Amino acid sequence: MSLGLVTVGEGRAAVIERLGKFRVVLGPGRHFVLPFVDSVRVRVDLGEQILSAPPRPIATGDGKEVDAGFEIVFTITDPQLATYAISNPAVAIEQLVRTALRQEAGRTTAERAVAAPGDLHRTVWTVLRDTTGRWGVAVRKLELSVRRPAAPETPSTAQEWY
Repeated sequence: MSLGLVTVGEGRAAVIERLGKFRVVLGPGRHFVLPFVDSVRVRVDLGEQILSAPPRPIATGDGKEVDAGFEIVFTITDPQLATYAISNPAVAIEQLVRTALRQEAGRTTAERAVAAPGDLHRTVWTVLRDTTGRWGVAVRKLELSVRRPAAPETPSTAQEWY
Protein backbone atom coordinates (compact mmCIF):
# COMPACT_ATOMS: atom_id res chain seq x y z
CA MET A 1 0.00 0.00 0.00
CA SER A 2 1.83 3.03 -1.27
CA LEU A 3 0.38 6.52 -1.04
CA GLY A 4 -3.10 5.20 -0.31
CA LEU A 5 -3.40 2.91 -3.35
CA VAL A 6 -4.41 -0.72 -2.89
CA THR A 7 -4.33 -3.10 -5.85
CA VAL A 8 -6.36 -6.29 -5.58
CA GLY A 9 -5.82 -9.04 -8.15
CA GLU A 10 -8.45 -11.06 -9.99
CA GLY A 11 -10.06 -13.77 -7.88
CA ARG A 12 -8.93 -12.11 -4.67
CA ALA A 13 -10.36 -9.69 -2.10
CA ALA A 14 -8.77 -7.41 0.47
CA VAL A 15 -10.19 -6.80 3.92
CA ILE A 16 -9.56 -3.18 4.92
CA GLU A 17 -9.44 -1.91 8.48
CA ARG A 18 -9.60 1.71 9.58
CA LEU A 19 -7.71 2.29 12.82
CA GLY A 20 -7.90 -1.43 13.62
CA LYS A 21 -11.64 -1.92 12.97
CA PHE A 22 -13.28 -3.49 9.94
CA ARG A 23 -14.18 -0.96 7.25
CA VAL A 24 -14.80 -2.67 3.90
CA VAL A 25 -13.98 -5.61 1.62
CA LEU A 26 -12.40 -4.52 -1.65
CA GLY A 27 -12.82 -6.53 -4.84
CA PRO A 28 -10.45 -6.75 -7.81
CA GLY A 29 -9.02 -3.49 -9.13
CA ARG A 30 -7.26 -0.40 -7.82
CA HIS A 31 -8.69 1.38 -4.81
CA PHE A 32 -7.79 4.55 -2.95
CA VAL A 33 -7.64 4.39 0.85
CA LEU A 34 -6.48 6.84 3.49
CA PRO A 35 -2.75 6.37 4.10
CA PHE A 36 -1.74 5.63 7.71
CA VAL A 37 -5.42 5.34 8.72
CA ASP A 38 -6.57 2.42 6.55
CA SER A 39 -4.63 -0.81 6.32
CA VAL A 40 -5.01 -4.14 4.56
CA ARG A 41 -5.78 -6.74 7.23
CA VAL A 42 -5.59 -9.70 4.85
CA ARG A 43 -5.82 -10.60 1.17
CA VAL A 44 -8.13 -13.54 0.55
CA ASP A 45 -8.08 -16.00 -2.34
CA LEU A 46 -11.66 -16.45 -3.58
CA GLY A 47 -10.88 -19.38 -5.90
CA GLU A 48 -11.23 -23.07 -5.13
CA GLN A 49 -8.71 -24.32 -2.61
CA ILE A 50 -7.79 -27.95 -2.06
CA LEU A 51 -7.05 -29.33 1.37
CA SER A 52 -5.80 -32.89 1.61
CA ALA A 53 -4.78 -34.83 4.67
CA PRO A 54 -2.97 -38.17 4.65
CA PRO A 55 -4.61 -41.16 6.32
CA ARG A 56 -4.25 -41.27 10.11
CA PRO A 57 -5.39 -43.94 12.55
CA ILE A 58 -8.83 -43.46 14.09
CA ALA A 59 -10.25 -45.68 16.83
CA THR A 60 -13.60 -47.31 16.17
CA GLY A 61 -16.30 -48.32 18.62
CA ASP A 62 -15.16 -51.97 18.70
CA GLY A 63 -11.64 -51.06 19.89
CA LYS A 64 -9.95 -51.46 16.50
CA GLU A 65 -8.44 -48.82 14.28
CA VAL A 66 -8.97 -47.70 10.69
CA ASP A 67 -6.90 -45.26 8.64
CA ALA A 68 -8.92 -42.29 7.40
CA GLY A 69 -7.74 -39.55 5.08
CA PHE A 70 -9.61 -36.91 3.15
CA GLU A 71 -9.51 -34.31 0.41
CA ILE A 72 -11.71 -31.23 0.52
CA VAL A 73 -12.36 -28.54 -2.08
CA PHE A 74 -13.63 -25.27 -0.62
CA THR A 75 -14.05 -21.62 -1.50
CA ILE A 76 -14.31 -18.50 0.60
CA THR A 77 -17.66 -16.83 -0.04
CA ASP A 78 -17.50 -14.03 2.55
CA PRO A 79 -14.00 -12.60 3.15
CA GLN A 80 -15.13 -10.63 6.21
CA LEU A 81 -16.49 -13.70 8.01
CA ALA A 82 -13.54 -15.84 6.91
CA THR A 83 -11.19 -13.25 8.43
CA TYR A 84 -12.94 -12.48 11.71
CA ALA A 85 -14.95 -15.65 12.52
CA ILE A 86 -11.89 -17.93 12.35
CA SER A 87 -8.19 -17.30 12.10
CA ASN A 88 -7.29 -19.84 9.40
CA PRO A 89 -10.05 -21.51 7.34
CA ALA A 90 -7.91 -24.44 6.15
CA VAL A 91 -6.78 -25.40 9.65
CA ALA A 92 -10.30 -24.97 11.04
CA ILE A 93 -11.79 -27.19 8.33
CA GLU A 94 -9.14 -29.88 8.89
CA GLN A 95 -9.74 -29.90 12.65
CA LEU A 96 -13.51 -30.00 12.14
CA VAL A 97 -13.27 -32.99 9.77
CA ARG A 98 -10.89 -34.90 12.06
CA THR A 99 -13.19 -34.32 15.04
CA ALA A 100 -16.30 -35.39 13.11
CA LEU A 101 -14.48 -38.50 11.82
CA ARG A 102 -13.35 -39.48 15.33
CA GLN A 103 -16.85 -39.04 16.75
CA GLU A 104 -18.60 -40.96 14.00
CA ALA A 105 -15.98 -43.75 13.86
CA GLY A 106 -16.37 -44.19 17.61
CA ARG A 107 -20.02 -45.09 17.02
CA THR A 108 -19.35 -47.81 14.43
CA THR A 109 -17.20 -50.90 13.96
CA ALA A 110 -14.02 -51.13 11.92
CA GLU A 111 -15.66 -53.58 9.50
CA ARG A 112 -18.59 -51.27 8.87
CA ALA A 113 -16.37 -48.19 8.49
CA VAL A 114 -14.30 -49.89 5.79
CA ALA A 115 -17.21 -51.66 4.07
CA ALA A 116 -19.63 -48.69 4.07
CA PRO A 117 -17.73 -45.40 4.29
CA GLY A 118 -20.84 -43.60 3.01
CA ASP A 119 -22.15 -43.30 6.58
CA LEU A 120 -18.98 -41.50 7.67
CA HIS A 121 -19.10 -39.35 4.54
CA ARG A 122 -22.72 -38.28 5.14
CA THR A 123 -22.07 -37.31 8.73
CA VAL A 124 -18.88 -35.38 7.99
CA TRP A 125 -20.51 -33.65 5.00
CA THR A 126 -23.45 -32.52 7.16
CA VAL A 127 -21.17 -31.16 9.87
CA LEU A 128 -19.02 -29.35 7.29
CA ARG A 129 -21.96 -27.83 5.46
CA ASP A 130 -23.66 -26.63 8.65
CA THR A 131 -20.54 -25.20 10.30
CA THR A 132 -18.50 -23.68 7.49
CA GLY A 133 -21.41 -21.56 6.26
CA ARG A 134 -21.14 -19.52 9.46
CA TRP A 135 -17.44 -18.96 8.66
CA GLY A 136 -18.01 -17.55 5.17
CA VAL A 137 -16.68 -20.75 3.58
CA ALA A 138 -18.46 -23.11 1.18
CA VAL A 139 -17.31 -26.72 0.91
CA ARG A 140 -17.69 -27.91 -2.68
CA LYS A 141 -16.39 -31.47 -2.49
CA LEU A 142 -15.40 -34.03 0.14
CA GLU A 143 -13.62 -37.31 -0.54
CA LEU A 144 -12.90 -39.74 2.27
CA SER A 145 -10.60 -42.73 2.13
CA VAL A 146 -11.13 -45.31 4.86
CA ARG A 147 -9.09 -48.50 4.99
CA ARG A 148 -7.67 -51.01 7.41
CA PRO A 149 -4.25 -50.12 8.78
CA ALA A 150 -1.30 -51.81 7.14
CA ALA A 151 -0.01 -54.91 8.88
CA PRO A 152 3.07 -54.21 10.98
CA GLU A 153 6.22 -55.18 9.19
CA THR A 154 8.45 -57.82 10.70
CA PRO A 155 12.06 -56.70 10.92
CA SER A 156 14.50 -58.43 8.67
CA THR A 157 17.40 -60.35 10.18
CA ALA A 158 19.77 -57.54 9.26
CA GLN A 159 17.64 -55.04 11.21
CA GLU A 160 17.48 -57.33 14.22
CA TRP A 161 21.26 -57.52 14.47
CA TYR A 162 21.97 -53.83 14.07
